[in-house]
Amino acid sequence: MKKIGIITFYGAHNHGAMLQAFALNKFLINKNYDSFIINYFDKRIYNGYKVIRPFSKNVLTSIKNLCYDFSNYKLKEERYINFLAFSTNNLKLTSLCKSKSDVVSISAQFDCLIAGSDQIWNVGITKKLSDIYTMNFAYLGKKISYAASIGDVRQIEENIKDFTKKISQIDKISVREKDAKIALEKIIDNKIDVVLDPTLLLKKEEWDGELSLISDVDEKYIIAYMIKTDEEYIKIVNELSEKAGLKVLHFEPKNSSYKNVLKSAYTSGPESFVSLIKNAEYVITTSFHATVFSIIFNKKFWVVPHKTTGSRVTDLLAKLGISNRAVNTLEEFNKKDYNEEINYKEVNKILEKEREKSIKWLIDAIERK
Repeated sequence: MKKIGIITFYGAHNHGAMLQAFALNKFLINKNYDSFIINYFDKRIYNGYKVIRPFSKNVLTSIKNLCYDFSNYKLKEERYINFLAFSTNNLKLTSLCKSKSDVVSISAQFDCLIAGSDQIWNVGITKKLSDIYTMNFAYLGKKISYAASIGDVRQIEENIKDFTKKISQIDKISVREKDAKIALEKIIDNKIDVVLDPTLLLKKEEWDGELSLISDVDEKYIIAYMIKTDEEYIKIVNELSEKAGLKVLHFEPKNSSYKNVLKSAYTSGPESFVSLIKNAEYVITTSFHATVFSIIFNKKFWVVPHKTTGSRVTDLLAKLGISNRAVNTLEEFNKKDYNEEINYKEVNKILEKEREKSIKWLIDAIERK
């Protein structure tokens, strides 16, 4: 049995980040690999999810953060506890690694390292292209990237030497977005493939089997899951709520924009997040992973793509033949039939083929010499 170490943003208290880490590890375990997530505490990322965030160099931002954290302390604390519980109960982790040298040391026990998925190569998040998330260190086993994401590919040109050097030394490379493949193939000789996000490696039945997805909401609702404030998105949510005659279940600590609110699910952990999507009547989102789970559970959904990192969701919609589910403005949304059914028979057929291709790529990358 091969032993595999996964390097990713497992500990970010972000629903998509933690669920993609869970999905890849669970998939590999189900395929009879001895798979672990390398427990690297990246304080540059994870400090941002603390109940009270530490001060940064920007004093004004730090003061704003402090005011926000204290005013939402109880909600943030409950949310933090729920994420920590999911991580503790569902993620198979190594012992704690606090530095690059710790990661290098613990990596020696693995036959193969896999970096990904999530935006591990997004310089805007990591501040520089990380040696850890590119596995740019001495290691005798195989190095693979699975569905790694850059976010905004313009970062490659701005950091071209780093990307050329660090990505080139990976044995087998796959990314999540087509534009990342195109941009990277311009600067390195290695073949690069596009694969599905790990959350899509598990079928609907597997998600149902792995997690408890029973609804605790008594009435029908619309999920509104917004990553960053978008005024057009808020208008679209309110319009859908009015047309469908349903209340909105959102994920913000306090409602300031939605007109017809059922409740906030701000404190929900990853398991509750999946359950709420599974049991929703409609999902409207700016999030890639909320879109993914809407597709997995065959929901009616609309997505407002992020202005700079939206290619990940538009690529997925195009691949599945449902690009029409993306809208950018209220005017554009009002030209659609809000209640239009999605041909999930066809979507699921395409998705299953893409899933098989991604699984084959991953298993081949691990097994082939």
